[in-house]
Amino acid sequence: MLYDVVLILIGLGLVAKGGDLFVDSSVCIGHALRVPRFVIGGTLVSLATTTPELVVSAMASSVGDTGIALGNAIGSCICNIGLIIGTVAMLTPVEVEKRDFLSRSAWMVSAAVLVVVFTWHRTLSRPLAILLLAFSFAYLAWDYVGIRRRRRQAVDSEPPDTSGLTRAVTLFAFGAVLIVFGSRLLVDSGRALAAALGVPSIIIGLSVVAIGTSLPELVTGVSAARKGVPDLSLGNIIGANILNLFLIIGLSGTINPLTLDRFTQFYSYGWLALFFAAFIGLATTGRFHRGGGLLLLGLYVVYVAGLVVAPMMGGL
Repeated sequence: MLYDVVLILIGLGLVAKGGDLFVDSSVCIGHALRVPRFVIGGTLVSLATTTPELVVSAMASSVGDTGIALGNAIGSCICNIGLIIGTVAMLTPVEVEKRDFLSRSAWMVSAAVLVVVFTWHRTLSRPLAILLLAFSFAYLAWDYVGIRRRRRQAVDSEPPDTSGLTRAVTLFAFGAVLIVFGSRLLVDSGRALAAALGVPSIIIGLSVVAIGTSLPELVTGVSAARKGVPDLSLGNIIGANILNLFLIIGLSGTINPLTLDRFTQFYSYGWLALFFAAFIGLATTGRFHRGGGLLLLGLYVVYVAGLVVAPMMGGL
């Protein structure tokens, strides 16, 4: 038990340092390439911060643990909005560029709808999982084309300063290594502690593992808010959610077909829809400030409380 606690503390330290490096290097990369921080957050940062979820869900699927594989991806999406965006909004108001936000939110909502439809009969077959995987590559291609277009327009108006680009990319990669390694320590130790309490697999996936693998996004979000660039965190969360739904669930289902129980289908999907609606509503009405953050955090507390109470009430 003490050994696991020590590993959790070490993991937190590594993830915290990696988050700082992520924010600093991402701002430098965006400045050098003339790409908005929101867009960088939705591409480079989200790809790196979702690596823990990808590794954990893929490994869980390979050993046939659907509860961890699916619960981690869905739970991370909920955690990203409720815990992380709620925390960032509590720390500092977040300004949203509506055009970019709405276009990326359309991808996020589409991903959620497809996952729900594809698992309507509580299974995700390999062909449908491959289709989700293909959509993840389509999203990344769309993003890449948009970045090239923005950069070309910026370069036409003002030549970019790329003098610090190599150092920024190096720091970004080093931050990714710290976050992945630290997250692995956190997830393994958290699972060991939760398993010792006899908690069901899907509950572990939706709560402990989801929070553990979302720590990179949390640390990145807090670092971004502290450094005065909260829009980087917002882009990161949207990109991470898209990748959780398309890439991570798609890859997990490609490795092994996934099955889910009725509790997962109705409880987690219902909360996912609620958090997406609250997230988009707050952003489009310009209410990403302390009040909005408190609302998201309050909803997340209720969601986690439901996970705790469900096994006691026979929900599983």
